[in-house]
Amino acid sequence: MDEQAYAQLWRTEVAGLQPLEMAVAGGHLATDLAQVFIAGYQAAIRASFALNDEQWIAFVVSEDRTPGNPPSAVTYDSVNATISGVKTWVAAVKNLNSLVVKVGQGDQARYLHLPVELPGLHLKPRPPGRFLAGLSQGSVEFDQVPVLPEQQLDAGMAGQFRFLESLYIYVAFLAFIKPKMTEVTLVDELLNMAAILAGADFQLAVTAQQYALFDQSVQDCLRQFERLSIPAGESWSKDRALIEMYSKGIQQHAKLTE
Repeated sequence: MDEQAYAQLWRTEVAGLQPLEMAVAGGHLATDLAQVFIAGYQAAIRASFALNDEQWIAFVVSEDRTPGNPPSAVTYDSVNATISGVKTWVAAVKNLNSLVVKVGQGDQARYLHLPVELPGLHLKPRPPGRFLAGLSQGSVEFDQVPVLPEQQLDAGMAGQFRFLESLYIYVAFLAFIKPKMTEVTLVDELLNMAAILAGADFQLAVTAQQYALFDQSVQDCLRQFERLSIPAGESWSKDRALIEMYSKGIQQHAKLTE
C-alpha cells in the first residue's frame, strides 16, 4: 500500500479520532514504518495544536540558516499580513491538505494553520531518499502568502510537540507490531502507559523519568520483534532507525531533570 492509498484509508478509518486512538488505529493499518511515522505524526500535530482536521497536516519548522547561503527563513510582514520564505522539510508533501507553519524563533514564534491552496504557497516534492523512502518529502516556499488572524494558533502546547511526536510514533509502532508479536502483554502495558504520558507535562522530572523508562521498553519491543524474524518489508533495515532515533534525546532529557 503506497502513501496515497494509506492516506485514503486513513481518512476513512482514522480521521476524527482522539490523538491516542488515532495513533493506535493508524499504526494498526500501516504496512511499513513510513506509514507508522505518518500515523504518529498526525496524532502529535493534533494533540499539540488542538486541531481536528480530517485531512493530513504537516508541521513545517526546518529552515536553511547555513552561513553564506541566501536568507530563506520564513518571516511575517505585519504591514501586508503575509509570510514569505522557505521551509526545507515537509512530510507527506504529496498528500497534504494544510500546514502548521512556525514563523520566528523562541517565545516570539507564532504558529499559523494554512491550507495548501493559498496563493503564493508552493509545495515542492523531491525524489525519495533511502530513509523512509515510502514517505513523500519536500519543501515549501511562501511568496507573500496572505494570513488571516483566525489562522494563528494557540502556541501554549507547541513546546510539547518534540515529546508528543516521539510518543505517538512509538504508540503507532506498538500498534503496528502488536498483531505480529507472540507475547502482547508488554505491548498492552506500554499502550496503557502511553495514555498516561499523553496527558502529562514533559518538563516535569517525574514525567521525564517515566518517559525514559517507556522509551527503553519500546526499544526492547523493537529487538523482540526483530528476533521473531517476521518479514516487515524491504525498507525495514533502513527505516528501523525511526524507532531508535528519538531515544538518545529522551534519555538525555531525563538525566537533565534528575
